[in-house]
Parts: sequence; C-alpha cells; structure tokens
Amino acid sequence: MMNNIIKSLCKENTILNENEIDKILEVSKSLDLMANFYDSDVFIDVLSKDVEEAIVVCHSKPKNKSLYAENVVGKKALNENEPGVIKTLNTGITTRDIKALTQEYKVVKQTIQPVTLDEKVIAVLIVEKDISSELKDGFDKKKNSHEFINLIKNNNFLTDNLNAAILIFDKNGKLKIKNKNAVKMYEKLGFLCDIQDIHYNDIYIEPKKFEDILLDENYDETNEVCIDDLYFKIKTIHIKDDEYKVVKIIEDISDLKQKEAELVLKSVSVREAHHRVKNNLHTVISIIRKQSRLSNNEEVKHCLDNITNRVFAILSTHHLLSKEEDNNISILEAMNLLVSNIQGGYCDNKDINICITGEDFKIGGEKATAILLVINEIIQNCYDHAFEGKESGNIRILINKENNYKNIAIIDDGVGFSTNDIDRKSLGTFIIDSYITQVLKGTLERESNEKGTKILLKIPV
Repeated sequence: MMNNIIKSLCKENTILNENEIDKILEVSKSLDLMANFYDSDVFIDVLSKDVEEAIVVCHSKPKNKSLYAENVVGKKALNENEPGVIKTLNTGITTRDIKALTQEYKVVKQTIQPVTLDEKVIAVLIVEKDISSELKDGFDKKKNSHEFINLIKNNNFLTDNLNAAILIFDKNGKLKIKNKNAVKMYEKLGFLCDIQDIHYNDIYIEPKKFEDILLDENYDETNEVCIDDLYFKIKTIHIKDDEYKVVKIIEDISDLKQKEAELVLKSVSVREAHHRVKNNLHTVISIIRKQSRLSNNEEVKHCLDNITNRVFAILSTHHLLSKEEDNNISILEAMNLLVSNIQGGYCDNKDINICITGEDFKIGGEKATAILLVINEIIQNCYDHAFEGKESGNIRILINKENNYKNIAIIDDGVGFSTNDIDRKSLGTFIIDSYITQVLKGTLERESNEKGTKILLKIPV
C-alpha cells in the first residue's frame, strides 16, 4: 500500500525515473525503524516539478508521540517554511538543526540528509523534533539582553508561529511590538480595534498596572487569569532596556483547563464507582456472615469466615480508592484496615499481637488488592496454625524498599512448619502463588523452624 502511494506521488509530481523511485522505495523500508530509534517523526521528501517546493511521499511516526495529528503524505513543503529541505534537495549538502515550520504550523528542528543515486540527489530524509517549548523558554531567559528585543523584532517567522502571544511595551507604556497571536488573542477577548500603540493599562488583563511594574526592576511574574470561559497563562517581565520596559507572553490554556476539568469529573465518577462497589461488597459480607451464624457445621462456618475475610480484602481497596483522586492508595493504610478486620473476626481467646512497620508507598488498585489478598491468606494461616498450643503470639509485618523492589515480610513467633508439607491444592495456596506471580510479577520466599515463620514478598516497582 505504502509503495503504491510513493510511486503514485513521485510519478505525478516529479521527473524521477523508475530506478530513482525504486531507490526511494528501498529507503522507505527503514523509516519505521529510524522513527523509533530517534523517537522523532521521519519523512522522505522529493523535489516537485516546481523547484521551489517539495512533496512529502513517506512519513513514519515514533511509537511514543508524533508531532502530527493528521496525515501529511502528499502535502507540500514550501521553501519559505522549510528552507533546509529545498537547500539539501538542490545542493546535496546535509543540513542539521535548522528551524522550520511544519504543515500543521509547529516550529521544529530538522536534520536533513540527501538520498542519492548515481551521484544525483533524488530525495531527502528528514528527522524532526519539536522545539516550541525551547523557543518560549529562550524568550523567558533573555529578558536582560538586547538580543531578546532584536530576536522578536527581526524574526517574524518564529514569533508568529509560537503558541503564544508576545507584546512589548515601551517606557511610556505604549504597545510597540506584537506578533500575530497577540492580535488574534485580543480579538478573541473583544478588542476589535488595532491594539498597536494602545497603553498597557487599557489592555491589561491582570491586577498589576504599568506603573506598578515599573516600580520593581526585577519584576518577573506568571499568573493564570480566567475571562469568561477562557483561561490564560501570562508571564510579565520588566526588562532592562532604554526604549522598551515590559514584555508579556500570553498562552491560551483554555483547552488544558477543560481537560483538567474533565479529568476531575472522571476522577469523581471513578471514586463514586469504587464507593458503590464497596457498599455492594459490604452487602455480600453481611449475607455470608448471616449464613455463617445460621450454620451448625463448624467446618462450614470456618470456610464462610475465610471467604468473608477475602471479600473484605477486596473491599478495603475499594474503600480507600473511593477517597483518593487517583488510582493509588497507601499500602500501610490498606494493611491496617485489613488487619483490624482480621483481628475483629477471630474470637478464639488467643492474644495475637500484629504490628505493621516500615516505609509506606503508594500502589495502584489492582496490585493493592493482590497484596491484601495474599497478606490476608498468610495472616489467616498464622491464626489457624502458627500458634497451636500457645495462648499468645506476635505477627510482624515489615515493609522496606531495596533497589528496584518493595519488600514485605510477614514474621511470626509461632511453632513453625515444614515447607515440604504445604498443600499446593488448597485455595489459600492458589491465591498466594497466583497473585504473586501473575498480578504482582513478584516472588515469595518461605523460611520456617520451631521459632517461627518468615515469609518474604518481593514486588518489582
């Protein structure tokens, strides 16, 4: 499919012969690999019949993020916007780090290499990187230099295509230099007349007036301002120059604010969903506990109580997620909630003390549920088997970070057991092993003797 497009574009728009087109097709096979290696958009352009413009015949996007929202194959690369492309096509000289304006009006840095056949330049290979943020940062940093003023006055190509409005006021407060975005932005705000030479105080949209800024030679402030449904990020700088005194760089961040609001709304909806799941699980627990009380079979009662604790482990995660703005919860808070439930559910008159210490960390909902289910099984095993013949016992849960792992150790001072006697077919063992390996992608180590048992969970982060 791509080969057909390249052939068609070359035959329709260029004077390239079959051998030259075949060479371009050969180069195009490596474009995806190059895009991912450089983490940049990569193109092949050819010179059109009109020698002042080139045609994009192939485009590969990196896996992470492309600069382009639309397909630009078949579009023109004009000399006024991408001078390096035409230069390399005409001269065969590699061009590096030259600024250009894309078909979607983004400022980029291009590295352009010739594609040759029999010493003739037949196409160029272009690697592009976005530098809009670099340019804006550069403007911020040059506030004490005459270069800053000269750069804006003499480089309309760059300033007019930045994603920001630029306004420069003289010592009398009159607007003397502006770019196209400034005109468009103030038209959006309702200024239908020409804003050139208007006084700062007649068009400012934040609290500080021109006189207030002049009083502070080091004034450099960034504010966010809301006007109706529009949001702006405004940087105001008092510059040290004989003729010009104040520079304003204004970005329209309305889209960003809208997305933030959508994320907040989504977060509220997700928390509400977790809250409802928690309530439903409470209902399930109530039903199971009721059934357990009605049963006269101790084995059935024990089985139902274990199920209750497992459901509560899942409930604990949803309870904590219903209070968080993101999908991450405190592992210490989750463990304390789980342990409180387990301690409240056992009434065998044994004095079992559980202590949780260590370095807290945040973890996502799915992994948190897996950890709680595993710890629930381990602690239940301690209650059921570790302290046989004892009136009291201690369980310590220790958390620490080591290299790229979160380590959780569950240590008891019970009677111990032989690790060779583990029932691999039991539900508890299945839950522990499957969640450790499949969900947490971690490992589990067991040590046990007559002085107690230590189980270590190693979870990659």
